[in-house]
Order: sequence, then structure tokens, then C-alpha cells
Amino acid sequence: MRRLLLVLACLPACVASVHAAGQDFPTRPITLVIASPAGSTPDTGARAIAQSMAQALGQPVVIENRPGANGQIAAQEVLKNPADGYTVLVAAGSTMAINPHVYPRQAVDVLKDLKAVGKMYSTDFFLVVRSDSGIDSMAALIARARQKPGALVAANSGPGSAAQLATEVLKQQTGADIYQVPFNGSPAAALGVASGNADMLIETQAVTEPFVSSGRVKRLATTGRARSAAFPDVPTMAQAGVPGMEISSWAGMFTRVGVPADRVDRLNAAMNRALAMPDIQAALRGGGLQPGGGSSADFQKEWQAQSRLWADVVARSPGLTNR
Repeated sequence: MRRLLLVLACLPACVASVHAAGQDFPTRPITLVIASPAGSTPDTGARAIAQSMAQALGQPVVIENRPGANGQIAAQEVLKNPADGYTVLVAAGSTMAINPHVYPRQAVDVLKDLKAVGKMYSTDFFLVVRSDSGIDSMAALIARARQKPGALVAANSGPGSAAQLATEVLKQQTGADIYQVPFNGSPAAALGVASGNADMLIETQAVTEPFVSSGRVKRLATTGRARSAAFPDVPTMAQAGVPGMEISSWAGMFTRVGVPADRVDRLNAAMNRALAMPDIQAALRGGGLQPGGGSSADFQKEWQAQSRLWADVVARSPGLTNR
């Protein structure tokens, strides 16, 4: 009985000790490893919330850009560090949900080696064409692609990019014969259309807006489920006669498998706190980005669902997989 009383007496202290241990993280700076260059959309999103995350965590949040090799360089950097939550990958959907299927023999299997922390933002795409193309609607674009197979040239930001896969979906949904040309990144692809080296592009508002504003390209439709609040005159793909084209992109934070759940929750809570701040929401929306948030579990499910969707697209696109 005396021994039992001693155990019961110790329980509150033990519980408090465990709780305190969970609150000890972090005790040093957190590093966000960005899988894209400085100035890219994921980089901009991460920098927008880093300071607020640092305040919530009580430690500095350091930005480290490691672009290249379809996100593999950044992923390897995270995986070579301990599974302690101090090194976090920031990457877009193309890196996490498309590239594993286009490049199945990569050194890092992001779908197995990493787990979700939280979604920073999501964004829809716009299909744009050259303003002098004579194409004023999706119906006209599809008609031209059918009348002159292979003559319509679509720019994309490189093999395995969301722009390339979205164009493949358009081809599959409409039967249109569209020839794709890869450019060195999204800005170069948009410039390719604006300068007459390509006819069309499916990309984000952040990438296409400068060329729309200059009058060199025009929007025909958005891949969003609903019309954009910023551009309500632009129809969705479904409204323009192309159902099955609800496609969005996102960027989020990921850490290696094995990081304790309470540390993932702490990182997720800090990210959500930042994303709830009005000034950060305004900054993201100003760039055509919808602030993310939510639980790590929900983002994990969304990531897996998008991976399955892109896996199916790649499987139905002969020659797309780089083995």
C-alpha cells in the first residue's frame, strides 16, 4: 500500500515532466530548406510567414534555398539531418506529387521518406494565349488544335512541371493535339508565349499577370473550381466547355518520417498562427495565393490524393516518364 501511495504521489510530477518535455522544442533555430530558388513562389510564401513562425516558436527560422534536381537536392538535405524537426522542407506540389511519377528512380522517395507538416498556400492556374493569336475562347483553341494537329504550341516550365501535366490533362480531356515545348522555368515559359515562341501556357496568376497586364497575353479560363475573385470575368474550364480540369497547385512544409508527432504539431501550430495574420493573408492573396493552414493529417491526405491523380495522368501520357 505504501508503495502504491508513493507511485500515485509521483504521477502529477511525472505528467508535468512529460508535458514540459513536449514544450522544450525548439531550443535552437529551425531551418526551412526551400526546394526552389529565391524569388520563386514557394520561397516567397515561406519568407512571408517565417518571422511570425519564429515569434510563435521562440527561436529564429532560417531560410536556406537548395534548388535543383527536381527538388531532390533539398529533400536530401532534410533527410541527412536527424529526425528531430529542426530541418523542414518547403516544396511545391510538382516536387512532392508529380516528380515521383515522372522520375521514379530518384535518390529520395519523397512519398515514403517525408511526411506533411502543413499547407502554406494553394493556387489555381490560368490558361493564357498570345493576344495576337486570334484565339478568344477555349472552344476556338480546341478547334484550332483539332484542325491543325501539332501546330498549336504549349509552353511549360520544364519536364515534370505542373504546367506540363496540366496541358496533358487538357489533351486527354479534349482529344486536342497540342505540341509541348519545355522552357527553363515558369517566367521563361510565360515570356515564350508573350514573345511569340509558343501559343499558350497553363500557369499561375503570379507568373502570368505581368504579361497579361502588358497586354501581350490574355486569359481564357481558370482551372479553379470557381471563378477567381480577382478576375470574375474569366470562366472556369468547366464553364468554358472542358470538364474534368479542376487543377490547383500548392506548397507546403514537410519533415522526415520519424520526427515526433508533438514536434510536427508544434511546427504546424506556428505555421497556422502565421497564416491567420491579416497582413500575411493580404500578402499571399495579392500574389494570387490562397492561404493554407489546417492539420498536418489533412494535408497528408490531400498530398496523397494529388499524387494518385498525377500518377494516373502520367500513366496515360506515353513518353512522359523518365526512367
